[in-house]
Amino acid sequence: MLWSIGLVLILGWISGKLFEQLNLPKLLAYLLIGILIGPNVLNLLSADLTNLAGEIRQTALMIILIRAGLTLKISDLLKVGRPAILMCFLPAICEILAIGLIGPYILNISYVDSFLLASVLAAVSPAVLVPRMVGLIDQGLGTNKAIPQMILAGGTADDILIFVLFAAFMQLAQGEGVSATTILSAPISVGTGIGLGYVIGIGLSYLFDKFKWDAQQFLFLSLAISFLVLGLENIITDFLPYSGVLAVLVIFLVVQRKTPHVATQLTASYQKIWQIAEIFLFVFLGVVVNPVLALEAGWPVILIIFIGLLFRMVGVALSILKTPFNKQERYFIMGAYLPKATVQASLGGLPLLAGIASGSLILIAATVSILITAPLGAIFIDHFAPRWLEKDPTLK
Repeated sequence: MLWSIGLVLILGWISGKLFEQLNLPKLLAYLLIGILIGPNVLNLLSADLTNLAGEIRQTALMIILIRAGLTLKISDLLKVGRPAILMCFLPAICEILAIGLIGPYILNISYVDSFLLASVLAAVSPAVLVPRMVGLIDQGLGTNKAIPQMILAGGTADDILIFVLFAAFMQLAQGEGVSATTILSAPISVGTGIGLGYVIGIGLSYLFDKFKWDAQQFLFLSLAISFLVLGLENIITDFLPYSGVLAVLVIFLVVQRKTPHVATQLTASYQKIWQIAEIFLFVFLGVVVNPVLALEAGWPVILIIFIGLLFRMVGVALSILKTPFNKQERYFIMGAYLPKATVQASLGGLPLLAGIASGSLILIAATVSILITAPLGAIFIDHFAPRWLEKDPTLK
């Protein structure tokens, strides 16, 4: 396993530097390295490590959420108002409806399986989106209109909705009725996630303020609490819907508001950790991508993915109607909501494991959506953000 860890780090670092010189996003390099050294091509990684791919991706996602919480200001979202709320669900709903209703005609599958496919494909990728929006906030690009803040918050909430809808469509595809518990799980998980996150955030802020620890101790405690809060989801969700993702985000929103001096130190620490976490996240995303499956995808799979993306952009456009954004800013917001990666990697194989008729097709579509949209979305954001977003004039 140690050899495999070293291989991931050194190949990821070298390829990332090379792609950086080519003005291409490093995540594309990491993704390709993961595909290359993963079990589906060269198989250079130990099975012990590849079996931990899910936990590794979840840990990296936790780092992303912590950074988002330390950066995002609720006051900025309140200034945006209605569009920020609509961005949390309307683009995903538009994409799901489009794929769900059109899928049977293009892919020759049932409506239930088509909506299940839609729930897998519809989630935007926090792994691509959040680090880039945090970077834009740090640079002051679009922040005078809270554009990156709105995209960041909407993309995070988007995923919670998708997980609930996926569970509902899985029940239908397996011949079960959708229970009231499943329907109510979305608002309950949001409520419990926000509630627990707020309470822990207050407690953590009190400790940070009372004890004059150094940056390493702040980092240690914040990491430990985050692992516990995220891991709690696996323990209690059988009897109480709960979003660990949302809880982690809220904890650090509170920490940032209550103890800004500590938040500044933590931001610097997690920025350094992210440089390693990013390599592991996207390499292990590549590890689960099977290029053979991608090659099996015909034009119908690619067509349904792009139809979904088109209607997602329609949903974004509807969300930002009657706002002060100019034309270029609207185009940027629409394009920034395209990338898919982590959620598709997590959910794509579950229908096949459950024995659902279209499970193989859903896994193929999830794989292709990652390969197409993750690099495309990253390149779009990196290229157009400095060209289409105004720099906050109050920042030098």
